[in-house]
Amino acid sequence: MDFDKIAIKCRQLAYEGKDYEAIIKEVSYDALSQNQQKELRSLINDFIVQYDLAEQTKGKYITQMMLGGVALLLGIFILLFTYFRKESSYGIGLAACLIGLYVIKKGYDQYKQPIDYHHIAPEKESKFHRY
Repeated sequence: MDFDKIAIKCRQLAYEGKDYEAIIKEVSYDALSQNQQKELRSLINDFIVQYDLAEQTKGKYITQMMLGGVALLLGIFILLFTYFRKESSYGIGLAACLIGLYVIKKGYDQYKQPIDYHHIAPEKESKFHRY
């Protein structure tokens, strides 16, 4: 098995949530040279960090959807309150419902997108990357 296939398998295992030791046990590690083993260990660590960052980003979108749900419930409560009091000012409740639905939809769309490492932490241009 060549190095690229092993690296792809390591990335897949890391994105399944496996830890470093479990990945090392499942990969045929001994057939590689010393330099390739060092590079593979570094890649495994990078893949695990990428997975953790992706999980944090997904958690952010779940929080966004929950806040949208709170706004939606608040809007429904305001609509019911104004309906039972026989008032005609449904605008605030309707606006809160629409905002809640919009926030839920945007959060869900972002949650369902596959997260790439460069989307989470894009590499910045630095004065140290001259060569």
